Amino acid sequence: MTALATRADAAHALMMMLIEHGALPQPDEFEVRDFEPDADVPDWGVSLVVRDSLTRFEQWRAALGLHPHDIAYSACHHGACLGAVGEVHGVPVELFAVADVDVPGR
Repeated sequence: MTALATRADAAHALMMMLIEHGALPQPDEFEVRDFEPDADVPDWGVSLVVRDSLTRFEQWRAALGLHPHDIAYSACHHGACLGAVGEVHGVPVELFAVADVDVPGR
């Protein structure tokens, strides 16, 4: 990771992501947030949430350059939850998806 990101860095990165990837279906939620809430100095980053579409998750993952090996999967009460974390425009980014899919044994 690079040096700690300020809130302005994270907001700028979010706007750049939305502009650069404007042709993609937009995330359902996005926010600038403190990735180190317990630290003395905050490290601001971006969270993007995609609901009900693993396809949109994959489109955003690829567009942001988040490595497929960094995807975490879990079965959750919604069905499938995916998460990928990386760095885009020098700030931490978390991409998260919740999809209502048929999970065996649920």
